Amino acid sequence: MILDGNSLTLENIRAELNQPSQLTISNSARDQVHRSRKVVEHVLDTGKTVYGVNTGFGRLAKKRISSQNLKQLQLNLLRSHAAGVGDYLPRKTVRLILLLKINSLLRGYSGIRLAVIEGLIAFYDHDLMPAIRERGSVGASGDLAPLADLALPLIGEGAFLEEDGTLLPAEFELHKLGLQKIDLREKEGLSLINGTQVSTALAIESIFAARDLFNTVSAAGAFSTEVMLGTDTAFREEIQQARNQSGQVVAGQLLFHLMQKSGYRAAHINCDRVQDFYSIRCMPQVHGSYYDLIVHAENILVREANSTTDNPVTLIKENMIVSGGNFHAAPIAHIMDFLAIAIADVASMSERRIAAFQETDQSNLPMFLMQDAGLNSGFMIAHVTAAALASENKSLAHPASVDTIPTSANQEDHVSMAPNAGYQLQQIIINASRIIAIELLCAAQARNLNPRYDLAVNSEDVFQRIRIAVPFLEEDGPLSAHIDYISDLIISGEIAAIVHRNTQDLT
Repeated sequence: MILDGNSLTLENIRAELNQPSQLTISNSARDQVHRSRKVVEHVLDTGKTVYGVNTGFGRLAKKRISSQNLKQLQLNLLRSHAAGVGDYLPRKTVRLILLLKINSLLRGYSGIRLAVIEGLIAFYDHDLMPAIRERGSVGASGDLAPLADLALPLIGEGAFLEEDGTLLPAEFELHKLGLQKIDLREKEGLSLINGTQVSTALAIESIFAARDLFNTVSAAGAFSTEVMLGTDTAFREEIQQARNQSGQVVAGQLLFHLMQKSGYRAAHINCDRVQDFYSIRCMPQVHGSYYDLIVHAENILVREANSTTDNPVTLIKENMIVSGGNFHAAPIAHIMDFLAIAIADVASMSERRIAAFQETDQSNLPMFLMQDAGLNSGFMIAHVTAAALASENKSLAHPASVDTIPTSANQEDHVSMAPNAGYQLQQIIINASRIIAIELLCAAQARNLNPRYDLAVNSEDVFQRIRIAVPFLEEDGPLSAHIDYISDLIISGEIAAIVHRNTQDLT
């Protein structure tokens, strides 16, 4: 994979994470990095006071550091900022952080030597994933604590994380592989830890899951509509076009397509049921709003993946270093909060369809989806689980970005809390996947309770995939393992892949 600081896309990031390659730096990026470093050296020669180069950090920015201590300043920065706590980030997440960090440094605004970037590339190419603690970043001034963990192995400190959770001392691993420790110079430690790469990695992982979830919840909603004898009339394109919301048009087209050739729909096309309840009828509107947020978030994330989020930055043409606030992760925090709200909402709508399955008036099926309800409780408590998860999501959807705690003795007095937004969003996605799994479990049960008609193609494919491991319940039995199984299909993207295959790339 050739990196130049400007050309990452979500598609090539996803492909790279699924099948990692060796990284190469483009010639143009090499030149930019060299020219950027020259700016730092020029400023040092002039003796000017420049933040992060020959001063302290944060509230200590006014404290000038003597020339003989400038290298020690960068070492101290990494060591002091490695103050994170909690579990370690998954290796796949760390790989993404590395990729983003390398790409950002190659843009030529950070004043860092090529050797430092090549050190990070050596980690990537040798599958050495630094051990990064989850908690400790407020999303400004950059993701300092986790990125300090990322950078420490460059100087032979810190550790690498194995697949089984084992920690390998960095110095030992570098020696074993014949890799040299980096002797950090002026500004390089600061450039390594300043940036939004951790927040952005969490957001990119979530946007991949969010797009898959859009397809999956659409499949679940269409399946439920069929087996509850609902109509696809509300999904007609003419209705969506009248609203003039592009995401709604996409969502409606997908839902309509997913219900074509449904025997359930054909069997009651002239029935006396005038219109369905909202959690069926209003799916295009709610799912469509969610889809618009996905597209917006993807645009933001592509820009961020090819951004400089360091401070200060070198201006090559002007031959100067200037301070700014590109490390502030507000754009990332905001989109993750928006997505969290939307996913909590579509999952809440799924919970309402699960509730409809529990009684006869809405579902046209036996109470709690059991022939002998009373002796059997059926899916009663599966719905309670969905309700608990939906309620938790409502709490988690409170925007992290509206909170801010001043840090660094009030020098850094407004922060983004983007990592917190990321962790909340990830949990909401997990909860939503479990809610949708319960809906699919109910829809599959409903299909067996009323097997007279053919399912639409996609619903049949999803039904058959579920029935590989989840049987029709004739009497009560534990449901937890079945919910986990379907949830795993959702989180892995397998249900979304079925939709993708059957809808000619409508989304």
